[in-house]
Amino acid sequence: MATEILKKTGTQIIFADHAADFSGGTAKTSLEVAGTDVQMDIASVAAAAGWESAKFDFGPTRAAAYSCMAAIETGAAPTAGQTYDLYLAPSPISTAANGNPGQIDGTSQAAPSGTTSTGELILQCVFIGSLVVAGDANSVQVGVVGTFAPPERYGILIFINSTDQTTETNANEHHVVFNPIVDESQ
Repeated sequence: MATEILKKTGTQIIFADHAADFSGGTAKTSLEVAGTDVQMDIASVAAAAGWESAKFDFGPTRAAAYSCMAAIETGAAPTAGQTYDLYLAPSPISTAANGNPGQIDGTSQAAPSGTTSTGELILQCVFIGSLVVAGDANSVQVGVVGTFAPPERYGILIFINSTDQTTETNANEHHVVFNPIVDESQ
């Protein structure tokens, strides 16, 4: 009998404002399923500005690859074709402020929190991909960002608003998810 290598989805990592007003759930715009919650409030991120998540753990054994999707609510209508860009700041150390690119702090806050500029920080990180936006005001932009391979056990998600508008002020729908892509032999 032949062995089949199949793909299965592991435990999702969910980046959102879990401490305040993220609602998630079964809404049409929700990407969330049961998983690991990571604090990241991307409400009111200005054009050309960035935000960092809290440091998180992929786990002592992790998938070789992850898919990334995002749901970001616009405020005013951005110019169609602009992007929200996502990066992974990998770290081999569990302590929030230690071992991070650009000496960032590992807490949910404006980027960059460390010693470099935003432009310098993202050069030290892994580019995950971009969510290309439609030119709709007050809508939730939902889509695929990319697939990536984490080089270290820990990480910090970096969000860069590369549109010409500030993100919506209410974080009830803003979230990013990492879905582990696991190979299984049967």
